[in-house]
Amino acid sequence: METPEPSAVRRAAARTPVRAAVLALCGAMLAGCGGGPDTAESLPQAADVDLAGGSLASGIDLSGASFRVSSKEFTESVILGKITVYALRASGAEAEDMTGLMGSNILRSALETGEVDLYWEYSGTGWTQYLQRDERITDSEEQFEATAEADLEENGVEWMGPARFGNQYGIARAADAEGPAGEVDTLADLGPMVREHPDEASFCGAAEFMDREWEAFQEYYGAPFPVDGVYQMDLALNYVNVAKGDPCGFAEVFTTDARLKSLDLQVLEDPEGYFTTQPAALTAREETVEDHPELRDLAAELGDALTEDAIIELNGMVDLEGASADQAALHFLRENGFIG
Repeated sequence: METPEPSAVRRAAARTPVRAAVLALCGAMLAGCGGGPDTAESLPQAADVDLAGGSLASGIDLSGASFRVSSKEFTESVILGKITVYALRASGAEAEDMTGLMGSNILRSALETGEVDLYWEYSGTGWTQYLQRDERITDSEEQFEATAEADLEENGVEWMGPARFGNQYGIARAADAEGPAGEVDTLADLGPMVREHPDEASFCGAAEFMDREWEAFQEYYGAPFPVDGVYQMDLALNYVNVAKGDPCGFAEVFTTDARLKSLDLQVLEDPEGYFTTQPAALTAREETVEDHPELRDLAAELGDALTEDAIIELNGMVDLEGASADQAALHFLRENGFIG
């Protein structure tokens, strides 16, 4: 079930499979874009690791506990979910892998109703979507603290960690874009370009961004993209299509995505801080954490190791090198000594 499509957005006709499209473009544009199958084969499989051989097994005891772990459908969220599944198992718990649910609201509802017990969320999403706040808090730490405090008080959802990275929306173009698009270097440049060259203004965005951010973003920057130049598509296709400038010259991206570098994309500067960094944290119902307070220690351990560099590397393993999310998660846990 997907977020309803806004009336002012149309879907791109092309339905190229995401992984194939990314790798095909990498091959065409950048001969060394990713490590490919050889790199993926060198990463660990579940059978290659010793879950009881690291710091989690010796330091955190969740024996006898059982959890259902989920995530959203995009790469970074799935990786975070897989990390949590294996970390829980290393700590002695049973963990059911329910990663890959479609859409923030569906996943949050599943948490609140008890269909899932744990998943990583971003504080900006909590603030605007679940708490329905419209006050802008540009300091990421203040935003996280405000979100965590209000969500626990109002909804009984606890935010644990957080991670040392934050996801953040950005707007990107091809670094070598020609014409008026190639002159746009900041978000403030976007409005004049769209108004002066509407026939050359085109945009690709994923469903959640288009539903949550698109109208307010256009209004804030005075950038009324023509309806027939706006395309809604899977997030991964944003990167591919804006890199080749077809069908869009600008696209929504995440700033922790490894494809920004591999596809030579330029993220427009955001001097006003319009897009706030959204720290990631492990969320759970309050009663779940009260029953298993060790979850706070687990989230703190994982969160401290989840730096921006670390998550960009993990995203790249999956999106560029052909690894599975399980392999990326196991690599992270083993490299940090959490498992053996």
